Amino acid sequence: MVCIVIPAKNEEATIAQVIHDIRKSLASTRFDHPSIVVVNDSVDRTSDIAATEGAIVIEGGHVGLGHAMFRGLRWAGGTTCTYVVSLDGDGQASPSEIPRFLDELEHDRADLVLGSRFLTKESVKYRYPRLNRFGVRLLTWLLWFLSGQRFTDSRGGIRAMRRQVVGELSLTGTHTYVQETILDALQKGFRVVEIPSEWMPRNHGSSRVVSSIPRYAAHTLPVLLVKSGKHVITLALMGSLFVTSGIVFFFIVLIQEQFRFFELFARIPALPLIALLISVGTQMFFFGLVLELLRQIGHKVDHIRWPSKRDPE
Repeated sequence: MVCIVIPAKNEEATIAQVIHDIRKSLASTRFDHPSIVVVNDSVDRTSDIAATEGAIVIEGGHVGLGHAMFRGLRWAGGTTCTYVVSLDGDGQASPSEIPRFLDELEHDRADLVLGSRFLTKESVKYRYPRLNRFGVRLLTWLLWFLSGQRFTDSRGGIRAMRRQVVGELSLTGTHTYVQETILDALQKGFRVVEIPSEWMPRNHGSSRVVSSIPRYAAHTLPVLLVKSGKHVITLALMGSLFVTSGIVFFFIVLIQEQFRFFELFARIPALPLIALLISVGTQMFFFGLVLELLRQIGHKVDHIRWPSKRDPE
């Protein structure tokens, strides 16, 4: 059995067609009776329409699409389904491609399959804004740097995974569920692959996640840095650099004053700058440790709230 998770925020114009297209795409496969779950984060009629179409509707909590996605995936992870597919509810990703994603899992070529809009040419079926393309490339490069595995897209519209991946999943941000899923899966030893995926023009509304590239980047970059675990070494290195600079600068000034300590109090602004460098460096170092403690606590709390239901095959 396959479970399709659709996080939806005010998608009343598209949700019925998306559900219909999902059933149509799987009608001739062994997954012809998919369990479709719409995680509702809407204030319009999305949930009513989804329920009328026979989908299971659960509430997303109105915290953000990342939280809604996490709720939907955890719900699916508690079922007996073999595979879980997450699909955006805006109609830009084509449900007709779902069987190709499931085929990768069926033939044991991957544990998590990602759709890439840039793996082949002309997969994007409209003029993609340059600013958006730049933002996607920046996040893709960041994923490559943080994970050590090369990707061509940081946010495709379809993801398919084994239920075991969902059972081990832990998410932090409200805007970064796609990128966090990739990092989390790789950190836990799951195989992640990309396959080409088409991207259709959005006919109704506007993007709920990437409406502003600068704001999206501001939400995304810190979360991914913490998710990757590289925040500790990054802040430790930066803190060490600041403290070392302050100490070196202090000895330079001390040598200039011929080791007359009382003369140092007249060295303005050198003395305040030295104190600032050492203070900021020390705070960076301990801030990294505090972030790591919070990350570990959040991970433990998350698994208490959403216990893993990973069953042996």
